[in-house]
Amino acid sequence: MRTRPSKQAGIAIITAVAIAALVAAIAGAMAFRHSLWLRQVANQLDMTQARVVARSAVDFSLLTLLDDAKQNLYDGETDSWRIPISNLPIEQGMADGKIYDVQGRFNLNNLLETDPAKLAIYENAFKTLLANAGGSPDLLNALADWLDEGSNVRNPGGAEDNEYMAMNPPRRAANGPLFDVEELRQVRGFSDELVEKLMPNVSALPYPPSGPASFVNVNFVSAEVLNALVPQISLSQAEALVAQAKKKPFQNIADFYAALGSQQLTQQLSTSNIFSIKSDYFLTDVEARFGRVKVAYRAMLTRDNSSSARLIWLRRR
Repeated sequence: MRTRPSKQAGIAIITAVAIAALVAAIAGAMAFRHSLWLRQVANQLDMTQARVVARSAVDFSLLTLLDDAKQNLYDGETDSWRIPISNLPIEQGMADGKIYDVQGRFNLNNLLETDPAKLAIYENAFKTLLANAGGSPDLLNALADWLDEGSNVRNPGGAEDNEYMAMNPPRRAANGPLFDVEELRQVRGFSDELVEKLMPNVSALPYPPSGPASFVNVNFVSAEVLNALVPQISLSQAEALVAQAKKKPFQNIADFYAALGSQQLTQQLSTSNIFSIKSDYFLTDVEARFGRVKVAYRAMLTRDNSSSARLIWLRRR
């Protein structure tokens, strides 16, 4: 004769099933968390390795520039350091790198020049670059106030601490050289759109208190910057000189002056001494990939001579 299971037995079975399901859920959650932890550890290791590779790529850029200085007395588009490195295999990762000259651009910190004749050249050049980018020439005074150590506001368009503290967010004028072109966005009147338009033609190279201002490398200068610095020549003439330098870099500054075709202009530029065929400052973009991680950096480098090169700054891209 069959008997029905007791009510207690049914509850026991249900409880056992529930406990088994709970244990399975907990075990699954623990396994997932453990897997996630292992992946996080792996990603952290990959990140560390990628950063080391990227930093090594920056060091390699310094060595490349030093090697070039031992072989060449000038810098131009045909130099070996202009060749980018792409998909270079490094153990389980890959690395990319490219070096750019920045001394063919207009150095905004040259507006700190103390020689009146040179300062006039730089100020007029920057006004031209502003106009080409759709900016007001009054912005020259805004940048000059940001750079200089004084507290007197230049008019029209200047601004010092009182004006900046009234802005949102409030800030103070730097009263010193720009560290990076990106800092230009903090200067009153310089919109993001304007800065983006200026970016290809300007730089923020160190300006030591004792000077001198940085030279402009004629082998890398753009037609816009050359025309701004030498308004005596037309934009089309500047474009022709730039094309000539790209095809065959000027190996001495006398060749560049001769290409201008004007003895009077050559005399003026020789006196102002603002051009060169050498570069001391460079940007390098490096990217490293390791596992699932990718890091990208931009660095400014300086090369003092054939035996000395160093990193000025490094930031994430």
